[in-house]
Amino acid sequence: MTMHKLLALAALVAVTPALANTCMVSPTEKQTVSGRFGKFRGEGAGNFGSANQKPHMHDGLDFSTSGASQPLYATTDGKITFIGNRRSAGNAILIERSNGDVVAYYHMSGFATGLKQGMEVKAGQYIGLSGNTPSDAMVKHLHFTYGTAQKDEARAKAFTQSASKGTFNPGQLPSAFNQQQGIGWKTDPAPYFCATFPIQDGNPQHYPILGKDTKEQHAILFGSVPPGGVAPNVKFEPAQVAAANADAALAAAEGKSPTEWLSDKDGYGSLPTAPIGGYQTMSTQEMLLTEAGRRFGDAEWNNNVTKVSSRALWSDYVHAVGVSNYLSEAIYRKKERVEALLATYTSQKTERLRKQTATAHDRAQRGGVSRSIQ
Repeated sequence: MTMHKLLALAALVAVTPALANTCMVSPTEKQTVSGRFGKFRGEGAGNFGSANQKPHMHDGLDFSTSGASQPLYATTDGKITFIGNRRSAGNAILIERSNGDVVAYYHMSGFATGLKQGMEVKAGQYIGLSGNTPSDAMVKHLHFTYGTAQKDEARAKAFTQSASKGTFNPGQLPSAFNQQQGIGWKTDPAPYFCATFPIQDGNPQHYPILGKDTKEQHAILFGSVPPGGVAPNVKFEPAQVAAANADAALAAAEGKSPTEWLSDKDGYGSLPTAPIGGYQTMSTQEMLLTEAGRRFGDAEWNNNVTKVSSRALWSDYVHAVGVSNYLSEAIYRKKERVEALLATYTSQKTERLRKQTATAHDRAQRGGVSRSIQ
């Protein structure tokens, strides 16, 4: 019996009989997490080498394999529902549990011989090697995602890199329920494991705020909600639950509630922009100049955007989407105008041909009538 299976057996014996039937074993020998669940990742350097280049919430746990291709193990009994390449997830395996939940292994460098879709696997069974597919920019590791079949069991929270700026208020984080085809509602995997795993993500300053291990973080994020906070609630989508942990931290540091600390005057902590309603009085050219100057002409913008709260980032992101939609509409109208002018120009160019055709048609008709009379 391998050391991994012995550790798995020990973990199962250590828990209660009810939990032993459901909790999962570690997918790696090292049993160390290098990437927290819920960390918001922006574009560029903020993606930490992620294959997903768009701003996104880290929807799983990254397990360290010391930068090498190391053995990976099934965390649970179940059936393989997918094995192969999964776009930005690289080589991946999805395993469905008996209750319908799904565990996903991403960025693998290879699969165990003989594994195929529809095959049953057992907890602790070797299933492949960790890797960095599809991007060599990533360090070799395992990205582990847990999807629950029921939305009301999903508990996902997003927090920013600057979460260490003050007192942590999990109730002010935006809920981020995220369903994906074949996986379900993505949620924090921590409570589904038998053991807790130490977090070594290079940010020890976050330990007092977010916790030193996976179960401690889960308890902080999904435990009791402080006054003024927002409990996880399936009735609200991320756009509706626009609360930020960092804002609450700064408010608490000044002895204020989030409502007292945030205001329309400061844009709820967002970066400077045109006043609300200002774009309604601008031409498209003025709007372009304003956004270009703000995001590309300001040398401090890239620096400042790393210091604001998650609420401010979401506010700025929605603002950018709104401006993009407005400009897309303006461009569409310009295209319509150009197409109308092209149609008019084409009509004028063919007017002479239409007159010549009509004259020839009349002449032919008259000639036909004359021949009939003769």
